Amino acid sequence: MKYITLLTTKYAESKEDAWLTNEMADSLRDEGCNVSVVAFSWLKSDPPSSVTFIDDVKVIRIKLWSFFYSFGFVGTALKVFLFPFWARFVIAKHVVKCDLVIGNTPCLTILGIPKYFRKRYGSRSYLVLWDFFPFYLKDLGVVRNKISFRLFHYLEECMYRSFDRVGCMTEGNLRFLKEKYPSVSSANVEILPLWAKLKPVLWVSKKQVRVRYGLPTEKVLAVYGGAMSIVQELDNILELARESVDLNVVFLFVGRGTEKARLEKLVSKEGIGNVIFMDYVPRDEYEALIQSCDIGLISLSKKLSVPSFPSKSIDYFKVSLPVLASLDSTTDFGGILQDVVGAGYYALAGDVAGLRQKLEFLVNNPSVRVEKGLAGRKYYEENLSVESAKRKILTVLEGK
Repeated sequence: MKYITLLTTKYAESKEDAWLTNEMADSLRDEGCNVSVVAFSWLKSDPPSSVTFIDDVKVIRIKLWSFFYSFGFVGTALKVFLFPFWARFVIAKHVVKCDLVIGNTPCLTILGIPKYFRKRYGSRSYLVLWDFFPFYLKDLGVVRNKISFRLFHYLEECMYRSFDRVGCMTEGNLRFLKEKYPSVSSANVEILPLWAKLKPVLWVSKKQVRVRYGLPTEKVLAVYGGAMSIVQELDNILELARESVDLNVVFLFVGRGTEKARLEKLVSKEGIGNVIFMDYVPRDEYEALIQSCDIGLISLSKKLSVPSFPSKSIDYFKVSLPVLASLDSTTDFGGILQDVVGAGYYALAGDVAGLRQKLEFLVNNPSVRVEKGLAGRKYYEENLSVESAKRKILTVLEGK
């Protein structure tokens, strides 16, 4: 039996809210592995410290004292150094054996822990690299001090080197890693796409689902599902809504976030009548909801300088929903979406006219929406399964 530990800042407590880390832990468990998860409660709203079992996976939650969640950047800096220090004591108490430790970014939350696992348990290690923490904070204006940025960058580069293997989402991520973190050995880096648990497309009555949520039944429904923060720059989607009042389309925003209240006030103030906001919906209900829609929306801030593969795209692919994306100029996701997957269209963030043109084409061509949706579903089945990602990660135990 293989003993595996996952290190993460996000692990849902219920199946209704299961996330990527839950799906990986469950898949490893089904493989016959003994799985433990060390979940760092990074946000003040995250669960308190505890040790529980969720679907036969041991979940060790670590939360610091409330003091460290109340002082902005200073609190963040303190958490970066205190979490890894305190985690060693918790891990030593609750993790008896480990053959493989799997971490995911942000790496600064687990400073030195892979080396700790190697020394204490003889573990191999794999890093799932989803974002580059210091560049992300710099792009969003959270880190403005050059010294702080350089320190975080240095620490993160040290962390990348400490893993036996690093998996990047796309070729764009891999190139960015080689350019910005040159000391990381290229021999230890590979492509590891985002993953999801493969599920059949269940039939739903679009009309019944829309009626249930009070949504229009005769309109083309374009849905944005997920966090509403400055990262998404959703003003671009609202501007698209303003410019599309003559089209038979309604924009649905589902979720929560720091920008939601401002966006709602803006819609109300300007009387944008083709926009609807909904609160958070549990994942099992969410999939049926977006399946009742016609177009999946993705939006990223033009300020971002790191290539990314938005995880919400998998939700859209899963239910055969064509995608329309407003993207930064750095990411290679647009090319993947449009030219590799063939599941939709994109325009650069701020190019509302270009985005409107592609929206109008999708609205007026239902057969194209079906074609693009099926292409996304096919790509999901062939390239984005959690089983495929699991098999690739486990090869690190074989030294491949």
